Amino acid sequence: MSAATRPKVRARFEIGPWVPGVVLPIAVGVIGILASLLVLQDLLLLVGVALSVVAALRVRTFVPWLLVALVVLGQLLRSPNDLDASLSALVLALHVLVVLVLLARAVPVRSRLQLAAFGPAALTTGLIQGVAQVLVALLLAGQGQLQVLPTASAIGGALLVLLSGVLVLTRRADSDA
Repeated sequence: MSAATRPKVRARFEIGPWVPGVVLPIAVGVIGILASLLVLQDLLLLVGVALSVVAALRVRTFVPWLLVALVVLGQLLRSPNDLDASLSALVLALHVLVVLVLLARAVPVRSRLQLAAFGPAALTTGLIQGVAQVLVALLLAGQGQLQVLPTASAIGGALLVLLSGVLVLTRRADSDA
């Protein structure tokens, strides 16, 4: 087949729903502040909120990891008698924070990020959360403090897995076509 008779192939660049890249660092700051409010107290709360703001502004530095370490330390400093349903929310917040930091480090602020790109990260986070929330529920049940939130978090994790599965499947269907 010669070049003259070969059919022309045009590259198709389908642009699906997208968000600006600046949303990722902002989300890092918001999730960091929420995680700080969950577990940190007094002076550590102020440090956590300040680190959250700095982490949002300097997401490619060590500051977001310092924030994660501070929140974990804050949970360890709490009394074991204070274990409650906020533990499952903290587990979810830390997993989401780590995923957002990793994405924000890779995606330029001025770029556009297709929502389908969140599919694999959402699937992995949802699978991890399914296991983590069951473990948190067992821990709280062992102490007689099981409340509604671990169940709601497990349902939320299942919905996250379902949503990411739909995103991945539609992405594969588009690439197969």
